[in-house]
Amino acid sequence: MARAKKAAAKKTAARKPAAKKTAAAKAPALPKSVTNAEASVKLQQKAVDQAQKKVAQAQTKLDKHRAKVDGENAKLTKLRADTTAKRDKAKAKPTAAAKRAVETARGKLNTVRLKLQDIRAEAKLIRAEIAAAKKVVTREVKKLRTAERNLKAKLREHERKLAKKVKAEQKKAEAKAKAAAKREAAKAKRAAKKKAAAPKRKKAAAKKASTRKAPAKKKAAAKKAAVRKAPAKKAARKRPAAKAKAKS
Repeated sequence: MARAKKAAAKKTAARKPAAKKTAAAKAPALPKSVTNAEASVKLQQKAVDQAQKKVAQAQTKLDKHRAKVDGENAKLTKLRADTTAKRDKAKAKPTAAAKRAVETARGKLNTVRLKLQDIRAEAKLIRAEIAAAKKVVTREVKKLRTAERNLKAKLREHERKLAKKVKAEQKKAEAKAKAAAKREAAKAKRAAKKKAAAPKRKKAAAKKASTRKAPAKKKAAAKKAAVRKAPAKKAARKRPAAKAKAKS
């Protein structure tokens, strides 16, 4: 029995139509000019971010090269000290081995010096790259400011149009309300006029009724008079007849 009840409840629930979701009130759609301006701002912001990223990457590269330069400078300083020591030793004891040691030290020193020059040249190129990237950032930021100004102008124009529309609708509503108030006032005036004229109409109706009743009263009086006179005439007619009988 319980199972049957549950099955019946499920069927009724399945038959019931699903409650419709109340759609959220949508904001008025922005015009295409505003959406296009917004898209331009987003695109330009992306370009600025990319340019700034390039500057950051070049800066990181330069920092790495600076570390390399510092390392090579340290090596060069050490090699210079080593070469000077070997040179002094070769001067003190000018043997073939000492002279070869000095030449080897000078060769290492020159190698490190050349490597350092190359690294410094690369650092110079990286600095130029950073300067160019910064110029690109400046240019892209300028474009972004222009796009933002354009967007603000479009938004102001859109807001102005909306305000104008709202004002027109308000004016229309006010005119409608004014017309309705005017109609109500006219209606009230007619009602007051009608109310004021009501006693006069009643008097006129009463007068008319009295004038209609007067002839009826006269007729009734005349009828009564006629009824009263009739027996007198009959009596007059009867008298001569009685006289004639008496004579005979």
